[in-house]
Amino acid sequence: MAGLGEPARDVSPHAAKADDSELHQFSPEPAPAVRGRVRPCRRPLHSTRMSTPSLCRACDNWNGSSRADARAVQRRVRVTTPAVHSRHRPVSGKSACVGTKSLLNSKRSAGGRPSVNVSGSLVRMVKRRLDTHLALVFGITVTIALVGIILFVNNRAALILQNATGILFSRMAGESRSHIDKSFNTLDMLTRVFAAEPELATPEIVDGKALLRRLSIVMDTMPYTSAIYVGYDNGDFLLLRHLTSAEARRTLEAGEDAAYFAQMIRQGPNGPEVSLNFLDGALRLVGTLDRPDFTYDPRQRGWYNDAMNDPGTVLTAPYRFFVTSEIGVTIAHRLDSGRGVIGIDLSLADLSNELWRMRSTPSTEILIASSDGTVIAASDPLAALPGSARNRPDHGEAARRTVPAIVPMLLRAIRATPAASESDVVTESGRSWLMHVEPLKSGPWSFAMAVAMPHDEIMAGVRSLVATLGWISLALIVFVVAAIRLAARAVSRPLMSIAREAATIQSFNFRQEPEGIHSSVEEIDTLSRAIRNARLTIQRFIEIGETLAAERDPDRLVDRLLSETINITGAEAGLILLREAASDSFTVVLRRAGAGEASPPMRIDARGGGIAERINHALARKVITHFDIVDLSGDEVGKKLLGDLTLAPDQVLRHAVIPLLDRGETVIGALVLISRARHEDTISEDHLDLARALSGNAAVAIETTLALQARKALLDAVIRMIAQAIDAKSPYTNGHCQRVPVLTQALARAACAAREGPFASFDLSPEEWEAVDVASWLHDCGKLTTAEYVIDKSTKLETITDRIHEVRMRFEVMKANAETAYWKGIAEGGDEAALRAARDAAWERIDDDFAFVAECNLGGEAMEPGRLARLARIARQTWTRTLDDRLGISAAERQRRAVEPATPLPAQEPVLADAPHHIIPHFRNDLDTMEAGAGFTLERPANRLNLGEIYNLSIGRGTLTAEERYEINRHITRTILMLEALPLPGALTHVPEYAGGHHEHMDGTGYPRSLTRDEMSPIARMMAIADVFEALTAGDRPYRKAKTLSEAIRIMGYMKRDNHLDPDLLDLFLSSGLWRDYAERHLDAAQRDEPDIAAVLAIRPRGEAASPSAASSSAASA
Repeated sequence: MAGLGEPARDVSPHAAKADDSELHQFSPEPAPAVRGRVRPCRRPLHSTRMSTPSLCRACDNWNGSSRADARAVQRRVRVTTPAVHSRHRPVSGKSACVGTKSLLNSKRSAGGRPSVNVSGSLVRMVKRRLDTHLALVFGITVTIALVGIILFVNNRAALILQNATGILFSRMAGESRSHIDKSFNTLDMLTRVFAAEPELATPEIVDGKALLRRLSIVMDTMPYTSAIYVGYDNGDFLLLRHLTSAEARRTLEAGEDAAYFAQMIRQGPNGPEVSLNFLDGALRLVGTLDRPDFTYDPRQRGWYNDAMNDPGTVLTAPYRFFVTSEIGVTIAHRLDSGRGVIGIDLSLADLSNELWRMRSTPSTEILIASSDGTVIAASDPLAALPGSARNRPDHGEAARRTVPAIVPMLLRAIRATPAASESDVVTESGRSWLMHVEPLKSGPWSFAMAVAMPHDEIMAGVRSLVATLGWISLALIVFVVAAIRLAARAVSRPLMSIAREAATIQSFNFRQEPEGIHSSVEEIDTLSRAIRNARLTIQRFIEIGETLAAERDPDRLVDRLLSETINITGAEAGLILLREAASDSFTVVLRRAGAGEASPPMRIDARGGGIAERINHALARKVITHFDIVDLSGDEVGKKLLGDLTLAPDQVLRHAVIPLLDRGETVIGALVLISRARHEDTISEDHLDLARALSGNAAVAIETTLALQARKALLDAVIRMIAQAIDAKSPYTNGHCQRVPVLTQALARAACAAREGPFASFDLSPEEWEAVDVASWLHDCGKLTTAEYVIDKSTKLETITDRIHEVRMRFEVMKANAETAYWKGIAEGGDEAALRAARDAAWERIDDDFAFVAECNLGGEAMEPGRLARLARIARQTWTRTLDDRLGISAAERQRRAVEPATPLPAQEPVLADAPHHIIPHFRNDLDTMEAGAGFTLERPANRLNLGEIYNLSIGRGTLTAEERYEINRHITRTILMLEALPLPGALTHVPEYAGGHHEHMDGTGYPRSLTRDEMSPIARMMAIADVFEALTAGDRPYRKAKTLSEAIRIMGYMKRDNHLDPDLLDLFLSSGLWRDYAERHLDAAQRDEPDIAAVLAIRPRGEAASPSAASSSAASA
């Protein structure tokens, strides 16, 4: 606000907290009033805000961006597709718009969409009942009269209060001026008197005791003075402070008998000499203040410097006094000698308290400030503090508040106010204030007083009176309207009840019991019964729909449908039949008699006559058909269908056959309702209409069930086909993919059955069981991409065939060469005995070398350095090749050999070699690309395969090279990628994680992602145990023989110790005994020995302390 003459405006509460910050403006344009029933709805929409206004069909209010939009829509003739607010939308068939009576009369347009006729709604507003018309006429008349009286009283009282407020402002200004004149003028005169005193001219001639006595006399006569003191240019200082303030006493720790505090500083030869003394009323010493670190130099204080630089009297801004920490101002004057300054402290507490007492309302704010905005006193103690002192923690309760937002506006008004007084009305944070600024003059100083009173508090009394009149008027209106309505209600009460009942049906609100409506008028009574029956029918239908919607199992869903249909139609029995394709046979999928148990499915032939044949004929018509059965003799199929439902001699069975049609309007079955004709709850046409509606749900449920079953069967068949294909790839791992699911699911069932321990709360839903089944069957599906010879490799030189045969032929050639050399030597006349000995020695060496190579090929022993050296020596032997080795080879091998130059024939070849064409590089495919970004930690070798003969024979342990080991291990990465590529729904999304974690270790040293135990699901950890146990006990592995139970479980105990297997799950696996059940079905008798279960249960993983009690209890349970 630049000045009081500017118009009122809203002020941002954030801007109001700063004294001199720019105030933000907000001037909302007032929205036009909207009359009548068309009003904007303030409830949030469920969806995004609509671009055009529309009528809410639940509360008869308008959606739109403003009231102006609603008013514009009021002029329209028709609005289609009304939106319903989110809080009005029905939830589970119940009305969500409670307490709001809709006046909207909806109807269906040609397109089936609801529409609203606005003009029709306005006309219907006039068409009300008699009691309503009478109440409106009298109520409006009384209301207008009373509102006129209230407005007159309000306006007159407001005018009186406005005049009284002006008088009050003038009185406040006069009292403030008097108080300031009394304080400031007197103290100004006093400082001038003391400044002219020759006894105070220099510090050398000052008599401290005499000066203190004179100062005490002055302070006793002027109680509003806080302290009087004089400071000199050499640093000497003398002060006498009147201890009338509790804050001063608390700060100085003064005793109860201390009336004054004397502070004297003398400059001595060794520095300043400080004395801090407490004096009583007679100026006798009653105590001292011991503060060795006390330092004070008057020459560094603002009041001293201001007074030394100004020939007149100076008035400081409010500040915190050095000794007592009180807030006040200082009036100071330079001594006539020019050697010092006389000062008087004036505490603002008295003046602020006086302003506080002047407040006429609790929120009134009063400020006295200089023309530059310096606050001298304020009714709010916090407003009187300087800005830097407001947040100090020692202000008590005031420090926990903020300066009222109106205070900055008062300060700006004071700075901008001319010589004359000003009044204005301003708005701050949405609150209207009456502001008045009055200039004040006191001696040489000019001040201004600003008063702000909230308009609502000024008008509180008037509003209380108006409110009282309003309540009286309201009571009178209510009484008049109630009396009139009670007089006319008796006539229309039954119709009102029927209207309410219809409204509850329209809003699907069935939480309340229906009213008992009775009328002597036959038409009204008939209408009441019809409404009640419609309500019950719709309510039942909705309850059936909600019940069926909550059922997730298709078979139970069909059972519920049949049971509910029997109950709602009053039938005694019911059947659901499925028609077999291209035949006259049916499958009775469900048979129920009343509330009894459902019978198991059965197959019947419709060509045998009786009930079955008549049902078949009824279905051919595709409409609801009725027929009666009088005699069941000879109809064996009918007796099976009816079960315990027997006929008396005079009874007939009435059958209603409702065909079930799929989406293609093809008959897939029938819903048959059966009742005895003599029974009082026989099927009626009304019940059949509802049964027809329910039969649609039954048809959809059956069709869905059949589709789900077919797709589930197809999925299971494909999964098992893949598992069988994996097992069929190798005769050595045949059955692995079929045995791991057995172990995994058995371990999962044991975990679900646990009632104590770490798996006491473990359980699986049907969907999760399906995920376990799929994951366990497909846990090795990545092996489809692994070469068979790598999986089946049982010797080091084996590829598609075992290359040891090729190596053996080379040794045969070497022996043949030795034989040739022998005969050649004899032919040349050599010594036969010597030649024979040389030949036999060569043969023996060659046989021994080949035997060593053949032993290395088996991979049974570790390749120590000595064995590797011998292998290298043997490899250096040569044999003569006389045929081109590039004839008859494949194109791929020819391409690999292209990097080597052709060797002229005959060629001397090493008996064992690592040739360049033995290196098979990687080739790129989609799975390799996907692996690169999947976060796998398997280290990829440089080449896909290395078929080098020496390289393979030098394998340290086993028969696999690093490349072949990677090729086998990567089957798990391919498994994960293949499964993640499938669009798995719901719980099946966990299948890749379940199937892909059975090679991980609990300590994070496994593969393919190096997951730790906490990063794996319990199912993945179960599958790891199942995979290890099956692999150890399998009898079809090419590289080792099957382990016995004791050997396998002992090895698994080592894996538990090394944090490779989950210890809790392994303990459960062993203690539950499921390993024994598996062994009896899948292991040979020689493998089924007695393992030491207790010893394995007692093993603790590395880094975990053993628990003897736990181990003993686990052993006992095993």
